[in-house]
Amino acid sequence: PGAVDWRPGVVRVAADRSGHYVVEANVNGTPVRFLVDTGASSVVLTARDAARVGFRLNELQFNRRAETAAGPVQVAPIRLERVAIGDIELLDVAAQVNRASDGPSLLGMSFLARLTGFSVEEGHLVLRR
Repeated sequence: PGAVDWRPGVVRVAADRSGHYVVEANVNGTPVRFLVDTGASSVVLTARDAARVGFRLNELQFNRRAETAAGPVQVAPIRLERVAIGDIELLDVAAQVNRASDGPSLLGMSFLARLTGFSVEEGHLVLRR
């Protein structure tokens, strides 16, 4: 992930070489690498990351459809007990599991919208709790 530094309630993430913001979050006690995506309405876990976090894929209901850049996909709604980046911690975060995804997990608006704010400053994504 991009270089991360934080102080109480603020996390600054440097863009990676391709200009994307990638963060490692602690999800229910498991580290998960996310691409920050303000265009994603929800946090989206890949099937692989969801299994690592402890979800049993065969028990999920893949009964919703989501539109992605690659086209429509089937997703299963889930709730994440805890998502933490640095000392920013949110509880009970709405998320989805993308059964077909071979791309990254996405840190979308169901996390970002619950922050006090987020912005891009001098090439860094700044998250504020």
